[in-house]
Amino acid sequence: MQINSIQPYSYKPAFKSLFRMAYYTDCYGNYRYTQNSTGVRDDLNYNELAALMKDRFSGFDRINLMPMNGSDGTESYLIANSVLKTFGEDEAKKRIFPVLVTDVDPMIVEKYGKKGIVAFKPEDIEAFGEDFNKYFEKINRGLLPQEITYSVDTTAYRLKPEFRNLFNFEVMDFQKRMKEVNDTGNSVFIIRNCLTESFGSAATEKIISDLSKIINPNSLFVIGGYDRLRMSDFVPNLKKYGFKEIGKNIFSLGKI
Repeated sequence: MQINSIQPYSYKPAFKSLFRMAYYTDCYGNYRYTQNSTGVRDDLNYNELAALMKDRFSGFDRINLMPMNGSDGTESYLIANSVLKTFGEDEAKKRIFPVLVTDVDPMIVEKYGKKGIVAFKPEDIEAFGEDFNKYFEKINRGLLPQEITYSVDTTAYRLKPEFRNLFNFEVMDFQKRMKEVNDTGNSVFIIRNCLTESFGSAATEKIISDLSKIINPNSLFVIGGYDRLRMSDFVPNLKKYGFKEIGKNIFSLGKI
């Protein structure tokens, strides 16, 4: 598969549809806080990720797609949109779905993900393209969780049942989930834009080191542009532990 060469990276934050600070104790007993925000971002090409998955995992019956800081599910839904188009619905449902989406914030998981409710701005809706109305139905804004303050151009939606059935949601620290994976080369580890606030450079390097011992060279690690921009040693540490960038914020351990 021909992959475009990696271009110098710039990042414009686009945290729009949801914003919340959450506090939690991780699986090692450390007290942390995280910025739980969502919305369409320009730091991941969802179609490129889906194309890489189809090419790279052609020999596997199942693909383990793992959004590990999934927030309200918005980005998982965008990835699913591209996966469905790239694989076709029948193949995608057989090989990839349902997807387990995890996050550390119980409120977000319980009141958005598990209820299949989302708050979208116009640019979020546009990103789904022509299939948006196939996946979502408009609902009363009063059904949105009241713990969040929404901008005036935000609209409330509920996932339609067939699309909702493609996702399961669970509260889980991604460090716990990461170390429980038995990766055989068919996995997509997605940990995006949560490391700067919650961990910082030293702890992030430890996470990268741990992942390098877990991940199979054929699998993928998807990062976020916010962490990349805010931690100058982030990508150098990825390279230090053997990761190579094969797409925009998409890495593998050595294998191109």
